[in-house]
Amino acid sequence: MTTTASTYHPGELAAQDKAGTRGVAAELLAGKTDTLSFSKNHDAFLAAQSFAVVSSVESDSGGAMWVTPLFGQSGDLTAVSETEIAIRATAIPPGDFLHSRQPHSPISLLGIDLNRRIRHRINGYVNEQGNLQVTEYSPNCPKYINRREIIPSTTEPMNQDAVRQERTALTSSDQDFLQNMDTLWIGSYAKDKDGGGADVNHRGGKPGMIRVTSPRTFEWPEYRGNGMFYTSGNIEVNDKAGVTVVDFTTGSMIQMTGRAVVDWNHDGSYEGATRVMKFTLERLVRTDHVTNHRWKRLDYSPYSPNINGTADNDEEDSIYPMPVTLAKIVTESRNVKTFRWVASRNIPFLPGQYATFEFKNIESQPQVRTWTLSETPNSIHGDNTLDITVKRIPGGLVTNWLHDYAETGLQITLLGVQGEMTAITRVVKTNNEQQEQPTVPENLILLSAGIGITPNVAMVRGVGAFVLQQQTKIQMIHVERYEEDLIYQSELQRRARNYPYMTYTNVISSKEGRLNQKKLSNLLTASPWAGDMKQQEAYICGPTTFMTSMTEHLVALGVPAANIHTESFEF
Repeated sequence: MTTTASTYHPGELAAQDKAGTRGVAAELLAGKTDTLSFSKNHDAFLAAQSFAVVSSVESDSGGAMWVTPLFGQSGDLTAVSETEIAIRATAIPPGDFLHSRQPHSPISLLGIDLNRRIRHRINGYVNEQGNLQVTEYSPNCPKYINRREIIPSTTEPMNQDAVRQERTALTSSDQDFLQNMDTLWIGSYAKDKDGGGADVNHRGGKPGMIRVTSPRTFEWPEYRGNGMFYTSGNIEVNDKAGVTVVDFTTGSMIQMTGRAVVDWNHDGSYEGATRVMKFTLERLVRTDHVTNHRWKRLDYSPYSPNINGTADNDEEDSIYPMPVTLAKIVTESRNVKTFRWVASRNIPFLPGQYATFEFKNIESQPQVRTWTLSETPNSIHGDNTLDITVKRIPGGLVTNWLHDYAETGLQITLLGVQGEMTAITRVVKTNNEQQEQPTVPENLILLSAGIGITPNVAMVRGVGAFVLQQQTKIQMIHVERYEEDLIYQSELQRRARNYPYMTYTNVISSKEGRLNQKKLSNLLTASPWAGDMKQQEAYICGPTTFMTSMTEHLVALGVPAANIHTESFEF
């Protein structure tokens, strides 16, 4: 069972105050835990990665921070337990500082799937066995990850003959290297006395995002993220940092250590930036062709602004940010309303995905919030209307403002649409011409609690909209505390009657108690088409504790952990 990491250190709080995000950060605190969760498949995610990034502190150099990419193969990262991760030595570049890590020194691991835009951040310290002892775990914002597909080496992943070049300033070749990159990794740490530890994080954008300002200094834009400010918070109390860039086309890298400072009052020369990070180099190591892996870039993040007109000429410019206008408000229950926004063009999305919006008219600082799109698109290619179903939250700044003051005609900014919480995917069918067609798993379990019903409702609507009723068997169970807070009931009951293979059940916890494993088993096996649990695909949405317990129940009932999907809005 996971427990919650309950506090931010003073540097993180200072950064949140400067950015005006302390309230948002407090809401997201529940996403931080001090263990991995095997029931949520965290161990399988790590084991599947052939690329990851680690930050560590070089103990014999006055606390210099270095960032080390791991180039290996599946299985090089192993969760020994829910609080310990082993890193296979062959995945660490030869001669790297990480080989000489010392017990009790701070360390941070970023497991990242560049293709699926998923990253998990795991912080802790080096234990006596040289493994990462976990003290803090959280999924991280996927917004600025540029999608890449790995082309695995046909030989060994690591080039043992690669030559390390060490120096204290950037050559002209180094400068060109940096300024052509669209991704970097930054390591930072707050000392124990400040209540912190090591951290490693990802920064993505468009080529040209890194600007070299002298042979020993460079900078890059920091875009709007989750508002928790792990990196900037560490730098508020300790300016030592490490930066690494990898050329995915050649397998080369430059690792740098030095000092960083956040410019909160930058000159605005970076479009879309909320601040600028400035780095002063003290030492660097360049290793050309360090790995035999290569990566193919699939697309840039739709959230990343262009850098001084440097958009890829082979790609359509990002459609985000985009203004949207409030066209309709529907009261669903005493605490829930649906808000329909209209865009000037079709937005591509799938049922169950989420949208991120920016509000500039609530307080002095812009407010960014994320909600599931509760309606299905009217086409597999998207829709120009976006519905969000919002529950009033005690003390919730934006949710309460929407409920109390929003009127049709209101304009806000759509920052993007993302998410893996969808059972409906697109496949390309090739006959005389290529056509995208929707597909859905044969067996679906949809579990939700509270406002977590919205992605599951969107998927059920999508099954109908894309005429997939004959292709899937749906068992949908929703938990609500009070009967008067139920929403979508008549619609779901109607769909359960009309779809050939769908059951819908609600559980009122104030009357029936919590949905425990026995009740869940009884409900699932009562279905007229209850089948082999190993063949089920399950989607769970609701409070963190609900998702954790339902995941554990389903695994105990035989559903493979890899078939269980949850999603937390960690940005």
